[in-house]
Amino acid sequence: MHPERPWFTLLLLAMLALSALPALAAPKLKIAYFEGAYSTIFRKSWEATQAGLAELGWGDKVEYPEDAFYAPEKFGNTPKAREDAAKELMARTDLALIFSAGSDATDLLLKHNNHRTPILGGAIADPIRAKFVLNEQDSGVDNFTTQLEPGRYKRMFQIFYDEVGFKRLGLLFVDNPRGRTFANVDDALEVAAQRGFEVLQYKVPEGASGEECMAGLEALKAQGMDAFFMPSVICFEWKKYDVKKYLDYLTENRVPVFARQGSADVHAGALMGFSSVNYTERGRFLAKMAAHILAGGKPRDLKMVDERPPQISINLFVAQQIGFDPSFEILGASDEIYQDIKLPAERLVK
Repeated sequence: MHPERPWFTLLLLAMLALSALPALAAPKLKIAYFEGAYSTIFRKSWEATQAGLAELGWGDKVEYPEDAFYAPEKFGNTPKAREDAAKELMARTDLALIFSAGSDATDLLLKHNNHRTPILGGAIADPIRAKFVLNEQDSGVDNFTTQLEPGRYKRMFQIFYDEVGFKRLGLLFVDNPRGRTFANVDDALEVAAQRGFEVLQYKVPEGASGEECMAGLEALKAQGMDAFFMPSVICFEWKKYDVKKYLDYLTENRVPVFARQGSADVHAGALMGFSSVNYTERGRFLAKMAAHILAGGKPRDLKMVDERPPQISINLFVAQQIGFDPSFEILGASDEIYQDIKLPAERLVK
């Protein structure tokens, strides 16, 4: 028989006890959100990206701390407050990724870039024109990447014109680089030169009131507007103004409307628009980029171009109201067809 070895028995028991303990969970990776100005597009893109990460199996590996949610309702809606928030966010050392929502937020983060924390830009109107990235192949910044949809906004005007055949398209926008981008002014002018229609421009102040928004629509109609492009500007934020009043005015004057922000606005009274089904696919695209970064990949190495074709929504009830007869081609190409009016749940005026 072997001599007694109590130390061996004790060691074996200790090893068995340790193996029975639950494994210590790895700390969750923190993802921050930064938004320079509220937009439904930003929030939906953010929510869709979180859902996309969960689909990819990252749901229990990441967290979205409350103290890493940087939005105007938290830090204040002034230029100084936004700048200070960007500086504070870039000074943090505990973040695995920052989701930068929109042009304003991205501009500030890149201005104060620490060149360390990965930044993923989402819902940016035109990253190349805004000079956030060098070109379709290279962001030009090691810790930054975003989603690119080349030609997307020119395609909006081409589809709208080819279907409606208007002569004078109305544009309402804030006359600064951001405002012109959110209204796709340059894209409209380029397509107008190609197709042969006129672009009527009306400029509203940065913080336009509801009355100023309506005055803009009335002025455009007085100039002979026979179609309107509904942009991403404050006038058409359902949480701020009575957008139904503007859409009703356009319908009463038999003006077809193309909604940049998509399905919700089409269901609420615009004739056509891009389909918001894109939010789910946009979120999945951004989530794949985020997952690559969280796994240790460099943002600059990622493919940025999203090659999915645009999806179209159309409202047949509105078409009937304004006396417009949709072609079989546009009906066949539409992903969402509405036959009534339904106002968004977040509508300010009930």
